[in-house]
Amino acid sequence: KKQLYAFLLERRNLNRAAAVHCTSAGEVTDVRNFGVTAPTLTLPLGVEFPQPLPDAKQKLRARYQLPDGVPLILFLSRLHYKKRPDLLLQALHQLGLQATPFHLLLAGSGEPDYLETLKDLVSGLGLAERTTFTGFVAGKDKDLVLQGSDLFVLPSFSENFGIAVAEAMAAGLPVIITPEVQIAPDIAQAQAGLVVEGTVSAFAEAIANLLNSQSDRAQLGRNGVQYAQQHYTWSAIATQLTSGYSKLSN
Repeated sequence: KKQLYAFLLERRNLNRAAAVHCTSAGEVTDVRNFGVTAPTLTLPLGVEFPQPLPDAKQKLRARYQLPDGVPLILFLSRLHYKKRPDLLLQALHQLGLQATPFHLLLAGSGEPDYLETLKDLVSGLGLAERTTFTGFVAGKDKDLVLQGSDLFVLPSFSENFGIAVAEAMAAGLPVIITPEVQIAPDIAQAQAGLVVEGTVSAFAEAIANLLNSQSDRAQLGRNGVQYAQQHYTWSAIATQLTSGYSKLSN
């Protein structure tokens, strides 16, 4: 019924708009494929820049009793098959076979059945000692996992923008994502991380490359912060929005 409503009525309404607000170039493509011919205004979603937490890395390890001396990989998103945490686990299993040190934080909530599936996969892949399920995090807890981790990974096969990726950039984390996460062109432009195909081997290689180079992680993280400050602050978005509306009114 929703699809029928959208096809018969909502598309007509959208085509009468002065402009349709999209969050990424990929979303513009989706709008065009839906048959919307109205002009589009592309603006990213904004993020809040958290106050730096002193000793975040030490506090994060203490909070979740994480091992010292190993890089922390963060998956911060809803635990859902679309986000592909299973692919990440399989990639990390490959790294484990190569004796690459790491610890994974799966930060997010999900349906109980899917959570059990993931936990079974963690055990089956021999990653139980290297994986921590934090549950849903927000506020200071989210700031802590972002600022205390070393690398952010999201292998999702569909994201219209990828707000968690922008939050990771704002926190100074290098990111690894798929091209289907529509913030991907920004990552490439900013040189804030790696955009790789959604395969186990591609993610295993990308993660290994960044885990093996602290200097690369640091540089990518700095690039991400700079780009986020220029494009994802609410003041920057307000300026872009005002400019866009001004052009429409003229």
